[in-house]
Amino acid sequence: MAHFASTLKATASARPSALQKWAEQVGADASQRIARARTLRTLRPEADDLLLADCIGPVPLHKTLVLREAIEKATPESLRPYGLLALAKTAVETASNLHFGPEVGVRGRKLDAPVVEAWLRNVNQMAGHLRLTKSNTLLPATVLRADAREIASLIPAATIDAVFTSPPYPNEKDYTRTTRLESVLLGFLNSKVDLRELKQSLIRSNTRNVYKADDDCSLVASNERINKIAGAIEKRRLVLGKTSGFEKLYARVTKLYFGGMARHLEAIKSALRPGAHLGYVVGDQASYLQVHIPTGTILAEIASDMGYRHVRTDLFRTRIATATRQQMREEVVVLRWES
Repeated sequence: MAHFASTLKATASARPSALQKWAEQVGADASQRIARARTLRTLRPEADDLLLADCIGPVPLHKTLVLREAIEKATPESLRPYGLLALAKTAVETASNLHFGPEVGVRGRKLDAPVVEAWLRNVNQMAGHLRLTKSNTLLPATVLRADAREIASLIPAATIDAVFTSPPYPNEKDYTRTTRLESVLLGFLNSKVDLRELKQSLIRSNTRNVYKADDDCSLVASNERINKIAGAIEKRRLVLGKTSGFEKLYARVTKLYFGGMARHLEAIKSALRPGAHLGYVVGDQASYLQVHIPTGTILAEIASDMGYRHVRTDLFRTRIATATRQQMREEVVVLRWES
């Protein structure tokens, strides 16, 4: 879903007036289909199983699926991605019962929702954005969908001058849930097999994407700070009598997370030009039984051991921890590649 949205935004070239006219025709077609329907459309069971329970009601889902069909059949084909991106936004903001805490959850139950009307507003907003950015349409941009730990084969050697990113934190947040509804509705995820493949391509930052064969932890096996934190987490788990399958993985996922970041930093070396700067926005965490994890400090230490120069760490902001209400640091770790 992120790749789809980013690619469209980076390469958008539709004429705003044509997009708006197209959307009016699609909206009218969808409204007629909804009015004529005698039964409610539903997702296939294997796709429905991927969704959070009660995240979208039967009627809003029906309207969304009918609208999706109208978009996919409309011409010209070149405008369909714009309609689908607007549909993704509409599904979450208007049709669904989702709310975003730090984690995604369900709140209330909408019996109905103005899906087509909201979609038209979203397309018109996109058209307005296109008018504002029309002078930037010739700027070259490439969006890659891949595992950041295996980036060496995707980017030519010595071509990167700067990296700026906010990777996941070791915080037990399942990032695949953030865009789960729209990923299913747009057909990017159709089964548990698809979901597993997606999770396996991500940095291990929560226990829901840890697998038996994972071995990134071997890359940081000698890091005393990481071993000490993982040991403290496991000791606290035993003291508290926490025995669920997920809780037993807290110490392991901590090691896997930093091992995955080490693997990424190693993989990207060949693509960096000498003197390239890298900025990683990461946050301290205490999600695992309230054991403090100074993410930025550890990441800087790992990078230094791998030949990067740690330029500095800037405080970006502080966040309130959900469980303890303590202020947690969110930092930008600035690195430089010298050779």
